[in-house]
Amino acid sequence: SWPEFVKDPKKIAQGHIEYVRRFKPDMSGIGTHMWWPVEALGLKFQVLDWIVQPAPYPARKRPNPEIYKRIEYRDPWSTESAKIMKEACHIYTEAVGGEILCRQGWYGPPGMLGMLVGVPEVMRDILIFPEVVFKTLREVMVDYTADFITGCVEAMEPNITNICWAMSQYDWDMCPKEWWDVMAETDIACFTKVKQNIKKKTGKDVPITTHICAPNPALDYIVEKFGHLINEIQYWGPMCPYSLEQAVKNFGDKIPIMTGIDHTRTLLMGTPEEVDKMVKDAIDTARGKCSFALGPGCDIAADTPEANLLALVEARGKYGTYV
Repeated sequence: SWPEFVKDPKKIAQGHIEYVRRFKPDMSGIGTHMWWPVEALGLKFQVLDWIVQPAPYPARKRPNPEIYKRIEYRDPWSTESAKIMKEACHIYTEAVGGEILCRQGWYGPPGMLGMLVGVPEVMRDILIFPEVVFKTLREVMVDYTADFITGCVEAMEPNITNICWAMSQYDWDMCPKEWWDVMAETDIACFTKVKQNIKKKTGKDVPITTHICAPNPALDYIVEKFGHLINEIQYWGPMCPYSLEQAVKNFGDKIPIMTGIDHTRTLLMGTPEEVDKMVKDAIDTARGKCSFALGPGCDIAADTPEANLLALVEARGKYGTYV
């Protein structure tokens, strides 16, 4: 059952190891659900038979700046859930670290705050009392997130190859553009702390790659603002207005791109033949024009047909080229 799975590091690791061995991704991470990374800050969640859901957010009833003022730094790796995940990461990376690229990470400070308080609530409260929200981001969430992601890297040493950094808040439909620069300030501060921490502890520089699962991402802004700090753009290409053709044209010569898998329609509900065409079209679009990796915009659904996943693996090998 799910409650047994999320409490057993060996089962968590084995589930991911079996996925890697069966479907042969070139890069993968490890996880169970979205809520444990902010449990140390006070988030409560329920582990049910087939889903994990947060308890009702305290900010949902009405805007209340005191909720943000009460948030204090805690060690993100102090909870039982975090300790379980750290052990699972060790087991997983020791098993498959020599076979694939190991990627681990999470949201930046704004996303972490959204997980804690509620994404709609944070977006609402930024409009009502922005100074309170951004004070919490700067004074608590930057350090908390930096320590969390540093711990992710340590858990997968020595086989970690890149950090996954979710940047979904930079979206034309999610947050007013006038606040992007302030949020970016906290992301950049966190980037800097993470890189300093990792350099000090491991002596090496681990590349930062992105995860942008927003429906209408501000990719040009992200590349302009963070291009000197990040090593790849991963976004939800088939489901957003920013086509792969446009991305290749606008910044394909500047930064690698990962996209092309429509995980909510074609992969989930299509046929193996349609999956084959999806892969071919994406690879053909990028071939010879940019450094390209085939990837989804976000998590692949649990009920994705196995035949489609196998068709995806076959098509990648048939049309893909590795340099």
